[in-house]
Amino acid sequence: MISCLRLILLIALLAAPAFAAEKPIVIPEGQTVTGRCVGVFDGDSMTLLVDTPDGKRQSKIRLDAIDAPEMGQPFSNRSKQTLSGMVFDKQCAVESVGPDRYGRTIGRVTVDGKDVNAAMLEVGMAWHYEKYDDRQSMADRQEAARKAGVGLWGDPRPIPPWEWRKMSKEERAPHREKAGSR
Repeated sequence: MISCLRLILLIALLAAPAFAAEKPIVIPEGQTVTGRCVGVFDGDSMTLLVDTPDGKRQSKIRLDAIDAPEMGQPFSNRSKQTLSGMVFDKQCAVESVGPDRYGRTIGRVTVDGKDVNAAMLEVGMAWHYEKYDDRQSMADRQEAARKAGVGLWGDPRPIPPWEWRKMSKEERAPHREKAGSR
């Protein structure tokens, strides 16, 4: 039993540097990198697999200028599915606008020349995050989607994610998205 435990500890110690090397990279502000999207967390964040001098590395990307519904919030599943359809397993270019406080790269994402951040607004799957972005073109895309009633704008009273995050669990309960809905 002791020798088996020692073997497990030895394997864990040998594997530790490999896990440490897997820490996601942050793309420096102003740089544009390309890579394959290997994961989508929600409607405004994804994981990019990037070639680096040290080999392939992951970078967590938070899409600039938009804020998508939070998990459990109405339209959160559809927003994630929409972003997945646009980027998952595709070559993406990400222009970094800097890191966020969680160590992710805030980026402007394009696939085949299409602005993914803007596209999420156009189909009504995210809000324009005006607190961090003052581009009129993004505000105009959101307004067009709202007027057309597409995506989350079909909800009679959509709740912006920044307000949802401030709500208590009790306040959220009547609004929570049911699994597989919307």
